[in-house]
Amino acid sequence: MTSLTIAPSVARAELASKFAAHPAMLLQINRMKNSQVVVLCSLLRGDRLTSAGNNIVADYEVLRLPAIVEILEKKYFIPVQHCNVNTTSSIARCATTQTFYIVDVDVINQLQIDPEGVCRKHEKCIASREWVKKQKKIESLIKSNGGLTETVLSLTQHVYKDKMPSKEKLAELEEKFRSILDELDNAS
Repeated sequence: MTSLTIAPSVARAELASKFAAHPAMLLQINRMKNSQVVVLCSLLRGDRLTSAGNNIVADYEVLRLPAIVEILEKKYFIPVQHCNVNTTSSIARCATTQTFYIVDVDVINQLQIDPEGVCRKHEKCIASREWVKKQKKIESLIKSNGGLTETVLSLTQHVYKDKMPSKEKLAELEEKFRSILDELDNAS
């Protein structure tokens, strides 16, 4: 497979011409590292990218691609599609899943028309997913400790380690914790 070899200056120039009418997007692109700009440029050309060493069909391979894509998604809010493919590992000769990354043609068109809107929408999507993850962690923590009171007790024991707070302080902490959970529940 061919490594992605777009020069960063070429990628920056190409992206600058695509987003000339969108100063906010240009500002984001100027903040990106060269590897991020090159990957973004390739994805917006419609290329299919995969990590170096994968044996699945893609246009180019890129070293440390998942980390670059994660930054594009979570810092710059560029929607990148992750496509998993079941394959056989070339090293271990066993079944494995490998990923290639693309940006959908419709998303590419929308990015050129309204990049701020697309990024804002993706930011909300990411925030929603993060919220669900945090909620599941809290539920798991409460379930594993046997209830809300036990969870608060476990957390305070972890924080205070050597000096356990009084029963009044524990009751106060539990009330604050319940209040926070109620606020979170009402916000969702």
